[in-house]
Amino acid sequence: MNLKLFIGIVLILSLLFYVITYPYESKLLRKLKRVRSFKEVTYIENPEIKYENYSLEEIEERLSINEYVFPTDLIDENIRYLTIKPKNVTRDNIPCVILLHGLRDFPEDWINKGKLLENYLTLLDKKRIEEMVFILPYSGYNGTSWYSNFYGDKKHRYEDWLSDEFFKIIRENFPKSKIGIGGFSMGGYGAFKIGLKNIDKFHVIGSFSGAVSLIRMSVNRRVMRIFKYLYIPKFLFNEMDKAHFIKVFSSWGYKVLREDPYSILKKIPSEKIKEKKIYISVGSEDKKPYLMLQQWIDVVGRLKKYKYNFKGILYNKEMHTWDYISKDLPNFLKYFHDCTK
Repeated sequence: MNLKLFIGIVLILSLLFYVITYPYESKLLRKLKRVRSFKEVTYIENPEIKYENYSLEEIEERLSINEYVFPTDLIDENIRYLTIKPKNVTRDNIPCVILLHGLRDFPEDWINKGKLLENYLTLLDKKRIEEMVFILPYSGYNGTSWYSNFYGDKKHRYEDWLSDEFFKIIRENFPKSKIGIGGFSMGGYGAFKIGLKNIDKFHVIGSFSGAVSLIRMSVNRRVMRIFKYLYIPKFLFNEMDKAHFIKVFSSWGYKVLREDPYSILKKIPSEKIKEKKIYISVGSEDKKPYLMLQQWIDVVGRLKKYKYNFKGILYNKEMHTWDYISKDLPNFLKYFHDCTK
């Protein structure tokens, strides 16, 4: 086979690949219609802010908020985290939820932007939930750790830190508690990946507009069988983050798939998923640049296929913002409470 013929064949196959796998809008609408028909999925037409406002004095009287620093040999930095606990708690089995922030965000954003305290106290006062503890770790690496072990880098093992050392500290402090993990954006990725890889440790796993399908995010195509053989060029990624993505996950498709929640979902034995609860939400306009809606559709379809116990929520006209999170948090907290009471 001469060189010209070989190049011609490659170009034709590449064109066919592009045409067949291109994410046409009609495909998106068809898949969205199918997913919305699932009994596990709720569509919220008019998302509303449901929390009441509380004064600083009221919050300080009812909640204890503390910051700690966690030294570790797994990471080339000390990681700080916040805890939010109701004062005068008498139960020894109070549920705990770990909340992971998004890319370049901070633990405080759950409080200042997501209105976690207002949402929590409002639900508590309305007797829709009972008391719980919140644990808010910083991701590390200037807010860009992806809660992952960096590829080929033993000094940045954020996943091992969170799922092993940090979890042990939580368990020592709350030995009888049911523990959940959830997150926004990059934090949704971390919560899903760590939760699924350690499914015996977490009772509830949640993603709020999370990066739950790295395949979709990187090439915008469901190409599982092909993706594992790909070497991913840098130009396929957002200019700001492409080099860092490759630093964390590597350029090889099969190595990315090992860390991909969408791929991990089908590998968990059926007997381990029966008692686990999964919450996954997104806004209907959260399409670009990271295709969170498309990722949500892919993962909800797979959760349904493999008979996971899950709740999916789609918010009309909401985008990738902390304002959306402030509207979604009441639904997640209610879900977490109902699954752990």
